Amino acid sequence: MSDRDPAAAVGPYATLVEAHGLSAAHRLVLGAVTPGARVLDVGCATGYLARELWQRGAASVDGVEFDPVAAQQARAHCREVVSGDLEATLTREAVAALAQPDTIICADVLEHLRDPWDTLTWLRTLLPVDGSGKAIISIPNIAHWTARRALLRGHFDYADHGLFDRTHLRFFTRDSVRELARRAGFAVQAELPAGAPLPLESRVPALRRVRDPCVRRCPELFALQFVLVLVPDQRP
Repeated sequence: MSDRDPAAAVGPYATLVEAHGLSAAHRLVLGAVTPGARVLDVGCATGYLARELWQRGAASVDGVEFDPVAAQQARAHCREVVSGDLEATLTREAVAALAQPDTIICADVLEHLRDPWDTLTWLRTLLPVDGSGKAIISIPNIAHWTARRALLRGHFDYADHGLFDRTHLRFFTRDSVRELARRAGFAVQAELPAGAPLPLESRVPALRRVRDPCVRRCPELFALQFVLVLVPDQRP
């Protein structure tokens, strides 16, 4: 362990946050959390969201993280952290033994799982039975214009992060992420598309004013990620 790069040990996303700050999707996720919430941060990484949640008035923040090195760092920002594979029975039992959350966050997590449909269904069972809780999920949009451009050019080049992250096992569009929520027993309370810089935006600052209207009018094409606020579907 001593000859490993500490940044590599916690994964590329924690390294990106350290270098560039929280993403647009992260900020949307945080903005959807009610002050005073009891939060379960699924895939909490090194605890960068947990740190923000405490500062924004969360009542409690527990985490679950696959990477044991990242989980150890997250313990500085979470009340409790379970380290393990969330698709494994023992990990789920440990998570279920934590204090009951009223808000579950899955930020850039579900696309990395073998069966995100089953996992999101199970996570719903952790929320209050009266239907008062919610889940906030963010998932990359594989139909973003940059992915379409790459495919038109005949490319699907895996990378350390982004839409073609080599650790992504599942890929979602706007419609299929909504279907994921429905199959897990949730209703979509709010959809918050997160954009990304447009071509030439760094050279033509005026394009920044165009970005958000483009994302709102055509999220299927211009949203890099979809942030959904989900509530348990109480329909019979």
